[in-house]
Amino acid sequence: MKRYALFCGAYNLMMGGIKDFKQSFHTEEEAQEAAKQVAKNEIFTHWAQIFDKKTDTAKVYSVINGKLKRREDKEKNCPTEIGSASEPNYC
Repeated sequence: MKRYALFCGAYNLMMGGIKDFKQSFHTEEEAQEAAKQVAKNEIFTHWAQIFDKKTDTAKVYSVINGKLKRREDKEKNCPTEIGSASEPNYC
């Protein structure tokens, strides 16, 4: 699998599934272009996510009228190290 994975679908279930995986790409730009095409051509797609395997981060988009709208409020960076025991680590 390449570095950037594109997921998209009609319903965004937080635990997701392999059925939402569309394709992987070498560059983020390639993934964004593919996401734009999905948004434009697949009328039942309501969200898209581009996941960067190297940094464990994702960019989340809503699909509105055939266009992508970034949802930074839905993005969360999951740390790879667990913090102190007194503070929960939610991802």
